Amino acid sequence: MNNKPMTAVLWILGLLTLAACFTAGVAAMGAPTENYTITDLPGSSSGYPPIQPSVNFILEGPTSQTDNTSPAFIADFVSPSGNGTVTGNESWYLDIDINSAGWLYIYEYYPPNNTQGQWIAYKWQLPESGQWRLGPFSPSDNETEGQHIYRIWFYNDGQWATEEAGGPRDNLVYWTYVKSAAVSQVPSQPTSTAQEEASPTDQLYNFFTNSLIFLLGGLILGIVIAVFSYRIYRRRRVQPVVEPKLIEPDVEELVSTPEIPVTAAPQAAARAKLSMPNGMEIPLATVSKIIGRGELARALALDDLGLISRKHFVINLDGSQFSIEDNSSANGTLLNGIDIKGKGPVDLNDEDNIEPAGAIKLKFHLL
Repeated sequence: MNNKPMTAVLWILGLLTLAACFTAGVAAMGAPTENYTITDLPGSSSGYPPIQPSVNFILEGPTSQTDNTSPAFIADFVSPSGNGTVTGNESWYLDIDINSAGWLYIYEYYPPNNTQGQWIAYKWQLPESGQWRLGPFSPSDNETEGQHIYRIWFYNDGQWATEEAGGPRDNLVYWTYVKSAAVSQVPSQPTSTAQEEASPTDQLYNFFTNSLIFLLGGLILGIVIAVFSYRIYRRRRVQPVVEPKLIEPDVEELVSTPEIPVTAAPQAAARAKLSMPNGMEIPLATVSKIIGRGELARALALDDLGLISRKHFVINLDGSQFSIEDNSSANGTLLNGIDIKGKGPVDLNDEDNIEPAGAIKLKFHLL
């Protein structure tokens, strides 16, 4: 058998494969990122230089925190549009309530699920406790649209600020930038990677690139199928024809297949959520959830936030029934207008109203 046709086919396959790989490589190339990998925080030998943004930091009043002796802070995002949104050329502020002097660290992520970003502030000293307003921050000429995240740390006297022992030592602040037009409601958590709209040139390039890869892939697959089909055809031609033998069929014993018991699927755990007046939500997907100052910081002004205890009330799940219990808070908790402080667990129903310290109205929803 002559191997020249087969050799030619293999050469063609190799060239097409190289072309497809090259095209795919070109399509994957892009501008290099300018983001930085997060530098180690104090306590390491990184030696990262301090960074202070070119904005003012003004002490607006005493701290609202009275029941925590270790370093603690509360962060809030303030913008003219509200709801954590910045539109057009608007400026924004960060309100930081600290209970002691210390150093502030702010790291920005974009898009939200990216593992790299850039430092906004690094070892920025705030000389005394109180309610500080940082800003104004302004959008750059090439500010990217979509949701951003500020991860904020506070450090003093060899300690990182935490809401409770063993808790996270950072705080996440979500905000969204749009260049113009109406702003839709901002989700409380990022749901997908924001993507910039491609230009007409990029769209045309992507169309031809993807089409070329598809055509090359189809051509290679067709050639491979044709080669194997030809080889099978040649092999069958040289095999002798064998006269089939007639075999007396045996009587097979019918064997019943044992039934496999089907176990019922476990019942899904009940789920619920708390809705805040600004549209943000607190999911209730665990057996026990403690709600306090840290969870409500983004929906309250600093004066009202001072009324909320760090562990104000707790929502428990027993089977399919949710219940609420005031956690010995300083200012009590109202359920549908009735104070439940000291009454132990009280059952929750769909659409119930919860008012910690009377400072904010939360709506309980079953999902």
